[in-house]
Amino acid sequence: MNENGISIIIVNYKSWLPLENCLNSLLNQKKIKTQIIVVDNNSNDNKILSFKKMYKSVIWIENDSNYGFSKACNIGEHKSKFDLLLFLNPDTILDPNCLYKILYKNLDFNLNVVSIKQLDKKNKNTYAYGEFLSFYTFNGILRSINRIFNKKTKKRLEKLDSFNPDWISGSFVLISKNIFRKVNMWDERFWMYYEDMDLCKKIKKIGVKIIMINTISCYHFHGLSTRTDLETEIKTKTEVLISKIKYVDKHFFGLKN
Repeated sequence: MNENGISIIIVNYKSWLPLENCLNSLLNQKKIKTQIIVVDNNSNDNKILSFKKMYKSVIWIENDSNYGFSKACNIGEHKSKFDLLLFLNPDTILDPNCLYKILYKNLDFNLNVVSIKQLDKKNKNTYAYGEFLSFYTFNGILRSINRIFNKKTKKRLEKLDSFNPDWISGSFVLISKNIFRKVNMWDERFWMYYEDMDLCKKIKKIGVKIIMINTISCYHFHGLSTRTDLETEIKTKTEVLISKIKYVDKHFFGLKN
């Protein structure tokens, strides 16, 4: 297995225009070897045919159904050849030196899982991280108070070069294959949403740190990969609630890992 590169795994569902921009940015990465894997969750619109012709160096996996984010990521990981994995949303764009800048920091990826600041189209921080669900986030009054403190905390954290949040968004997760498999990969019971919080919970349980780097950023045009049509948007909102319930069942009431 070649250790000197990054296997990038992208899950796509009808996000062709954002994906095209994302792939172009990845193919322009400097000073680093990459393997790009796109797992298409049965977009079923034949657009993948033209993309295969345009991006012949990309490994394309066509699922026969929309398996959701977690399972599709795991399917993509099975094709990875490098020891370092990057799970990346199709609606992200990386500058040419982005990945090299991260690796240049010489972090020990056996002890750390990494993400970077994500900016929207107005260059504003999307805060792609957060705290684990807790009693404070469920109780109405306490939740309101907690939000006030969170705003102040985020402003303070934004001034730091890096910090250690509870969890990072699944839109950009740089993780070693060793750690990823040690925590049993993405939990496929989460079709979409809360799978990133769940993964980070498992990572922290084995003593590995989560790092958010503020000095390196990418663009994330949040929502372009999920709001493709009304039916998908409704399903997305439904899955948020379903996944939240699953997370609570698993981490608060002892659902087996």
